[in-house]
Amino acid sequence: MWCASCLASACAGCACNLCTSAAASITRRSARLAYCGLFAASLILSFLLRQFAAPLLQQIPWINTFDQTPPEEWFQMNAVLRVSLGNFLFFATFALTMIGVKDQNDQRDAWHHGGWIAKFAVWAVLVILMFFVPNVVVTIYEVLSKFGSGLFLLVQVVMLLDFTNNWNDSWVEKDEKKWEIALLVVTVVCYLSTFAFSGVLFMWFNPSGQDCGLNVFFIVLTIILAFAFAVIALHPQVTYYFHPFQYMYLSL
Repeated sequence: MWCASCLASACAGCACNLCTSAAASITRRSARLAYCGLFAASLILSFLLRQFAAPLLQQIPWINTFDQTPPEEWFQMNAVLRVSLGNFLFFATFALTMIGVKDQNDQRDAWHHGGWIAKFAVWAVLVILMFFVPNVVVTIYEVLSKFGSGLFLLVQVVMLLDFTNNWNDSWVEKDEKKWEIALLVVTVVCYLSTFAFSGVLFMWFNPSGQDCGLNVFFIVLTIILAFAFAVIALHPQVTYYFHPFQYMYLSL
């Protein structure tokens, strides 16, 4: 028994040291990757709860407040919304604390790039606490998130375009044939991946036996717009003013 306790203590100490070392290794360059890691952890947690947590949520009195228990899908969606609400509170609070930070000389910039053990702990606590709030709070958040998610996606598109633009410029500035060919290959791969994934979307969001006309409309519209932008980007009147590879990022 004593040996088992010592072994458990040693394992806990090693795990703590490992987490501390990993957090310390997150530099300014990889801070964005760490935030993406939080999003990835949220997605994984949401998926697991959606798949397995419904029976547990049905036993929680402040969640299952109904005289007649709703379908299992309601509890699955409720679990995902509570994880999402915890993420929203974490990132919204963090964003508010960063208002006015314009350069790395601001003391709050160190908090943005450091303190990862504390951040992970706060994130986990907020997500857990969301499972103790009443359903009305989650319902209000569900309504507001329908609009907020659109704004979030718009911001992500802008960030993605900025990233691809910088990527494109860095390869074009090399002014070598191999980098232009590499850029063309990446563009073709992105196009093929886009159309292939659109086929997957048809299977996911247009199941047989269900009326999913709106889903099909948006999927088809996205494919048409992607093809139209590709034609416009490669049109001679467009490439006359711009280097043919300079704005290839539009196809990403």
